[in-house]
Amino acid sequence: MPKWGNISHNLIKECHDTKWIGHPGQRRTRALLKSAYTWPLIWDEVEAYMRTCLVCQRDKVEQQQPRGLLEPLPIAECPWESITMDFIIGLPKSEGYGSIIVVVDRFSKYATFITAATDCTTEETARLFLKNVVKYWGLPKYIISDRDPCFTGKFWTELLKLMGSELHFSTSFHPQTDGQTERVNVLLESYLRHFVSVNQKDWAKLLDVVLIQLAKSEATNKSSFELPMGQQPLTPHTLVMGYKGRSPTAFKFAKGWHKQADIACSYLDKAARKMKKWADKKRRHTEYKVGDMVLVKLLPQQFKSLRLVHKGLVRRYEGPFTILGKVGKVSYRVELPSRLKIHLVFHISYLKPYHGDKDNPTRGMSKRAPTTVVTSYDKEVKHIIADQVVRRQGVPPATEYLVKWKGPPKSEASWEPANALWVF
Repeated sequence: MPKWGNISHNLIKECHDTKWIGHPGQRRTRALLKSAYTWPLIWDEVEAYMRTCLVCQRDKVEQQQPRGLLEPLPIAECPWESITMDFIIGLPKSEGYGSIIVVVDRFSKYATFITAATDCTTEETARLFLKNVVKYWGLPKYIISDRDPCFTGKFWTELLKLMGSELHFSTSFHPQTDGQTERVNVLLESYLRHFVSVNQKDWAKLLDVVLIQLAKSEATNKSSFELPMGQQPLTPHTLVMGYKGRSPTAFKFAKGWHKQADIACSYLDKAARKMKKWADKKRRHTEYKVGDMVLVKLLPQQFKSLRLVHKGLVRRYEGPFTILGKVGKVSYRVELPSRLKIHLVFHISYLKPYHGDKDNPTRGMSKRAPTTVVTSYDKEVKHIIADQVVRRQGVPPATEYLVKWKGPPKSEASWEPANALWVF
């Protein structure tokens, strides 16, 4: 091949970028070039060109193990100190209810199922939580939840703050943080499928007799009922046998209870280490530094501008964006443009390194409209309730507005600075 300008670059582009080729992999691109051309270091140039192809980086699915080793949550030390919460939604109406609040104790794995309205508000969620959980077990120290608006509402957050509890959210689009509740959800849905009627309108009654608490947990070697209560409950098959507790005296009962809790702790720790060992075999360790450029995987259902198009044709990644910092051991805060109104913290499995072309930084930049994202955090101002001037020492006076948001109840109204309202 003659040495003429940037002809090698143009030939690779012709065999990779054009519509009649369609951004193939390295093997096909090399085969097309090899059939007609060759030059020194041809394969190195092909590899470098394809590694920096922004279209391939954004649109192709990685056929590799997910990034980020498993980072188990800290082991709970006693029953109901740390819990997880989640919603099961989209259920048919049963006795006026359309969703289930699932609360799971991370120590004993005991699950509480609370029927709730389809449009359950933040205030109603807090009331049901106090009535069905705090009333019987006390206030937990840690609550791990997803980013449902019922859990992220200011009323809920402020209520827990006043009561001294800490609310931990799952990282954005990464429910494995709250994987325990997700697994209980699967068990509950399976149970309801077994016994629900044809019209599926009697599931609320079935929640009264769900006994998934009786099976022994592999993590604790005890049932989720036995750990907080000290013994298994009487059931029809044990009632006829004249079942008696194993502890004849209160002292032995209390001593045995504490012993069970200690054993459960050791089993939980052993299970966590075992889970991490096996999970890490299917993952790869990756780390980013502040300032690194990455692409972010966004879920198709979050796309506001692409609701009417086929989700299989939606670009897989958006970016590149800059890493702002590390959050915990496996999550990162990413600098996103204001049009992407989503949480800035992502699990590492939703990030991948961006490889830019130093010679042509704009290569592969799409001419189509940028993706916009809608989540439960998108807000729309309904009207302004009141305003106030905030004066702080050493800071110029600033005007704030009490905003009634469109959708949430008035109890969710919040004070917002004037210069921030343009975002909403």
